[in-house]
Amino acid sequence: MSPLTGIICFAGLCTLTGAAVAQDTQPPAARSSLGELVKIDSFQTTRRADNYGIASFVLSNGTDKTIDAVELTCWMDDDREHATKVLVWANQPVPSHASSQFRNVNIGVVGQNSRNECEVTRVD
Repeated sequence: MSPLTGIICFAGLCTLTGAAVAQDTQPPAARSSLGELVKIDSFQTTRRADNYGIASFVLSNGTDKTIDAVELTCWMDDDREHATKVLVWANQPVPSHASSQFRNVNIGVVGQNSRNECEVTRVD
């Protein structure tokens, strides 16, 4: 092997090693999930005589955008398999990094002594 070839190979090896060392070994920051950015707080339900649940809650908007509507997925007694999707429009848009009270939201059929839960699954 000629000295010039050795120098070129050595320079190439140094370049590759430098590039490998310069790479960030940390994974890219995970995008915050919707559930972390848009939260339901103070969730309460009442059951009407026709077995439909009526919810009231505070929606906290942790995003940088105004929210006009949310889609909720609601279920009772940990039975997510039989969940109901509910589209809820705000009376007034919920500004970014603010909260708004929602009342009289029909979340579907609920049991007499069931534990009802909802989570935000989409925002518009």
